Amino acid sequence: MTYEDDASAVFTFGNTLINLLRTTAAPGLIRPADVAGPDTGVRMQLTLPVDDVDAMCEVLAERGVTLLNGPVDRPWGIRTASFRDPGGHIREIAR
Repeated sequence: MTYEDDASAVFTFGNTLINLLRTTAAPGLIRPADVAGPDTGVRMQLTLPVDDVDAMCEVLAERGVTLLNGPVDRPWGIRTASFRDPGGHIREIAR
């Protein structure tokens, strides 16, 4: 993790920064654009690698997260599960 505070967590991947931001903090960064609500549709999915998809699904369930799908073995050789974050974005965990 590159940076973290109460409103965001920033990760660096090569020359790319990914800022996971609370929607309440987003207007200050994207104004004059509007912050989209969670019911406006999905335009991206962020996949996070984990060591054990099933174990991580148990942790997510303990924290009140409802899975959209999975865990499931995909035909291309990985095991995945997906869920929606509080902002409405789809997150996938994969091994």
